[in-house]
Amino acid sequence: MARTLIQCVVESMRVSGPAETSLSRLRNFPERAWKRYLPWLHESGLALYFLNRLRITDSLGVLPPRILTQLEEDLLANRRRLEVMVNELGGLLSVFDEVGVNYLVLKGLALVPEFCPDAGLRSQYDYDFLVHPESAPAARRALEACGYTQKVKSPGFAKEEESLFTAQPLTIPSSDQGFYSLDIPRDVELHLALWEPNQDRITVETPQDVLGRKRLVDWQGLTFPVLADDDALIAQALHAFQHVVNFWCKPSWFFEISHFLANRRFDEAFSHRLRLRVDGHRRLAQILGLVFSLSEALFAAPLAPEVARWTTGTLPRSLSCWVEEPGQKWALARFPGDKRSLVVHREFVDDPAMWKQVERRHLFPLHRPARVVEPSDRRFSSSWKARWQQGRFVLSRLSFHLHGLVGYKWEMFGRRWRLASGHGCWEPKTRKVSKASVAP
Repeated sequence: MARTLIQCVVESMRVSGPAETSLSRLRNFPERAWKRYLPWLHESGLALYFLNRLRITDSLGVLPPRILTQLEEDLLANRRRLEVMVNELGGLLSVFDEVGVNYLVLKGLALVPEFCPDAGLRSQYDYDFLVHPESAPAARRALEACGYTQKVKSPGFAKEEESLFTAQPLTIPSSDQGFYSLDIPRDVELHLALWEPNQDRITVETPQDVLGRKRLVDWQGLTFPVLADDDALIAQALHAFQHVVNFWCKPSWFFEISHFLANRRFDEAFSHRLRLRVDGHRRLAQILGLVFSLSEALFAAPLAPEVARWTTGTLPRSLSCWVEEPGQKWALARFPGDKRSLVVHREFVDDPAMWKQVERRHLFPLHRPARVVEPSDRRFSSSWKARWQQGRFVLSRLSFHLHGLVGYKWEMFGRRWRLASGHGCWEPKTRKVSKASVAP
């Protein structure tokens, strides 16, 4: 029932083609099924987008009354949270402008309206900025002057997360806060490039002049710089891919990319600009192809034929098969995800010896667990509560790693069996492909 309900929700949110059948099937699910899988709908980032789809298609009646009421209350809570975040963002922009930081806003409000038609429908929990490396020290000092503290949440990803700042002690939201509570703290992340290499050992060449191509947008009186439209699509694809190789990705990110692609399907000038931005970067073209393929499989994202030719059309057969077979199921998994996406990661590391190191590190992580909770004050009770919550987190991560190890090994066994028996379309990676042979 869960898989059918989730699949019907996703199919009802197609950005192209008919969705009436899936919408009508939603009437068949009892309230207990909706209540049980409502947390997945929120985790996926699709809950408020789904509510909006039901409203514009005049299909709100498919939901049980109490589920509809809950979603409408969540929408109001998210809009209240958005108002606070807009004010916070405005303050951050003013501080950066005062000290002369060369920056632009990533994600969040920067995605409106190209990726997200209504900011109130999007769940957001942090602020992301792309900062010129020379401006990074000034940006860090500015954040610290505003009361933010630099954090390293995960020693295993220290290089990637060294520019994470929080204005409050690290906390795990309680179950009664909800997904859209004002009490959930908002972090600030500074990025120095669209792709920041880490221990995943995936090298991706990306355009280096994105800050020089930034454009100004105005959102309800708030003016801020964002990426050019072609760079924004590249950035969103890279962001989704980063989470794919780290085991979990919000389906809403694929939905937002699908929304963008649907609106630009017949924009030949945009398609031409996008290709020029990616031309000669084989890995980047494959990443776009993988993300676009998942967007198409999940939400029927339409691709301009010219774009499809050098993105989805250049995917290795192994990646195409992953999207066709386990990829869609993986993309709809609950947080914290599934390590079987390592089969995707494998395709982007050419050196077999290096891949063995990466695989071993992901399957048998030896670094200390991420720090996710800090005492709110110096009282013993606060310290004890933080240690208790941190301990529960460590146990949950241990369970995730054990299940992930078993699931990944079983997946690889099944693929080898299908290859040996002539079933399936898995093709093992056997050689390094030269850039010249597949450059878009």
